[in-house]
Amino acid sequence: MIDWSKELEKIFEDPLLADVTAPKKRTTSSDRLIAGFQQVSEFYETNGRLPENNAEERKLYNMHQGILRNETKINRCRPYDDFGLLPSEQNIVEESIETFQPKELTEEEQLEAILNDPLLADIEDGGDLGLFDVPDFMRERLKARKEADYVGKRSPCEDFDKYEASFKEIHAGLKSGKYRLVKFSDAYLKVGKFFVEDGIIGFLAAFENEGKNRLRREDGRTRVIYENGSEADLKFRTLTKYLSVTGYSIQDTSDVTTEELEQSFTLSDNDVESGTIYVLRSRSTLPEIAAIKDLYKIGFTVTSVESRIANAKNEPTYLCADVEVVATWKVYNVKSSTFEALIHKLFAQVQLQVTVDGQRPKEWFIVPFRIIEQAVNYIIRRMPIEYNVQLQQLIIKGGD
Repeated sequence: MIDWSKELEKIFEDPLLADVTAPKKRTTSSDRLIAGFQQVSEFYETNGRLPENNAEERKLYNMHQGILRNETKINRCRPYDDFGLLPSEQNIVEESIETFQPKELTEEEQLEAILNDPLLADIEDGGDLGLFDVPDFMRERLKARKEADYVGKRSPCEDFDKYEASFKEIHAGLKSGKYRLVKFSDAYLKVGKFFVEDGIIGFLAAFENEGKNRLRREDGRTRVIYENGSEADLKFRTLTKYLSVTGYSIQDTSDVTTEELEQSFTLSDNDVESGTIYVLRSRSTLPEIAAIKDLYKIGFTVTSVESRIANAKNEPTYLCADVEVVATWKVYNVKSSTFEALIHKLFAQVQLQVTVDGQRPKEWFIVPFRIIEQAVNYIIRRMPIEYNVQLQQLIIKGGD
């Protein structure tokens, strides 16, 4: 029996081939783009999160943001997106349910396959194919692949009337505080649960478990109903990938136990009163101020609120106008500087930008009062949160 490995070694050791080397491949901008995206993916796989905008991770952060801002770059990197770091294609998601496991060939079979490749066939054996004609065997493969591809897309939900009231109840609950948003987690995505995807509320109505996928994770077709009256039948893992980037889970606050609440709000002998949080509304008659809806000043004082606002109409920090006290909270074990820094950071995107008598007041924010009330409670309970301006909802980072 011929030892093909040794025979090939003899051929390649021939002195005539000594100077033959593979040409160096020129690195293209596309290669650099993919390499950069793969670095971001490796970071996500190692750390379980995307890079952040800080000194150590800024290079990867900017790289990822640059891709997200360019649709062409997104499409170029999509084949390499193993962790769902890229946004979904709008209204349509193409998925393949074909899995191809190539047969492992022996060395003899590999050599035979090379020699029998149609590209090496004699023209007489290859028929009268033109330069741009596709051989029949390739046509068959392309046809089979096309038939195997499954396109999952949104379509009108015929029985939406069964779900419409539930979506309204979720909206009302988010406003009242009965429900809250948390960073998406697979643990919250179950049949009968609601979530938010790209600012739209969705409901997982059904999940047909098809067993484990190639990554040994449970997968299968879903039925997802959206509040806009559409539905989709995405794969479960496809849905989780999208939600991990732009999604939130909706959690019922009644899941929080009475003991947790008592621990957060019950005073003990070790608690020290540190001041008062106050929320004020301006009584300014200036049209540019009076016309702003949901404009509030959020502050912290170690003295009485009444004495603090006594001279409001003469102070730029109060917009040189009288104010109305909307709410106050006694706070324990919290430094005023710490609280103010948290509030300013939380509502930085909705901070009022105005100059009064040459000064720029920093404690005025354009945000619904219910959000302020929730934020104060969360801060007191030391819960990590962020504010989504588009949804007008507080997001609990990492769950509770």
